[in-house]
Amino acid sequence: MNKLPGERTLRFIARKPGSPTAALVYWLGVTEPSSEASVTEITRRFAPLMQVVFPDDRPGAFVNRSALLATQQLGSIDRLVFLDGSTLDVWNDRACADICNLYSSRRHTCCLPTTHRSRL
Repeated sequence: MNKLPGERTLRFIARKPGSPTAALVYWLGVTEPSSEASVTEITRRFAPLMQVVFPDDRPGAFVNRSALLATQQLGSIDRLVFLDGSTLDVWNDRACADICNLYSSRRHTCCLPTTHRSRL
């Protein structure tokens, strides 16, 4: 698993709001994240990680695959279930062929139900 001796097991890494370079580090079994000065350094330290996109317009995250228990598919959202029972909702691209469609909105047609597509 992604941990060094005497350390906790990584769940995922996200960018810290308001700081383009800092990271929030989420650990298995710990409710509150720790803070790191460099998202680049911390992601390199725990590589390889799976990059995911949130279903809203927040920056994405980097997930430790070995900390995952299951993935629940909920339409255009995947709920990642971690070994400690915590979850993280992320966007999936099963219904979209274009990377510009990172989240559902009236501007993005492939992620909308068919009833909304006809109104565009």
